[in-house]
Amino acid sequence: MKKATLIEYGVPIDADVMVHPPDTDEFQLEPGHPGLGDEAYIQRRRELFALCRKHRLENLGPPIIEYTPEETRIWREVSPKLDELHQKFACSMYLEAKQALNITREEIPQLRHLSERLQRETNMHLVPAEGALPYRIFYEYIAQRGFPVTQFIRHGSHPEFTPEPDMIHDCLGHVPPLMNQDYAELLTLIGKAVATATDGEHVLNLKRFSWFSIEFGLLEEHGEVKIFGAGILSSFGEIPYSVQSPEVRREPFVTDVVINTDYDPSRMQDHLFIAPSFVFLRRELEALVKRLGIPVL
Repeated sequence: MKKATLIEYGVPIDADVMVHPPDTDEFQLEPGHPGLGDEAYIQRRRELFALCRKHRLENLGPPIIEYTPEETRIWREVSPKLDELHQKFACSMYLEAKQALNITREEIPQLRHLSERLQRETNMHLVPAEGALPYRIFYEYIAQRGFPVTQFIRHGSHPEFTPEPDMIHDCLGHVPPLMNQDYAELLTLIGKAVATATDGEHVLNLKRFSWFSIEFGLLEEHGEVKIFGAGILSSFGEIPYSVQSPEVRREPFVTDVVINTDYDPSRMQDHLFIAPSFVFLRRELEALVKRLGIPVL
């Protein structure tokens, strides 16, 4: 299979798989961001950037955030719409975890409290992230059973869209599955393997495995195709598109096919893989890591 150049954050992964995005102490919105020109939004983002970066670097855990009325409004507009789609299309593990964490449509949850619950259930915890982290740093946290999460809310002019992972994406996508032990072990092994790997091709294989499972994974459940990938679960359009659109190619999760399949994060995903269980994914990843010769503790 001919491999196309895979782009993330505007950087060709196979050109320099070790460097993206940069670890910066300065907040900056990307070109085309809907918040550009909104000085109140930019100032709020600066404040949260500085606070979360301080808590991350000093290992203080997620700070308690007093969310503004506008941020709460956006959550109350987006969360119910996503919840309706989740009830119809999400896998049972996700729905049970979301309920157990008491994530409601009305109030933005405090990540510190969610982290404490995860710690008790699966020994996972949440790491405050000021924004996108360099991939090595991101996976090193995961290897230590921490998942980096943002605490800012997307801009209110386009509440259905975010050009970057925000609190809604992280909290309604990534956090609930961390309550499942098999999922937590799968994620931790990905973190350990990526953080340890020195071969760029091996890193790319692992990132594809993660993309088509953790981010855009489908699960077979009682004869139906359900969603567990965070990239799907946090997107209005991606949820029905992933399981209903005839434009999407869905096939069984075969590791050798997955790690040789390119993806484009800038558009709706039209090629997805269906796993039979989280135990299956964990065993497949263990076999892949062993075959690649990546040393993990």
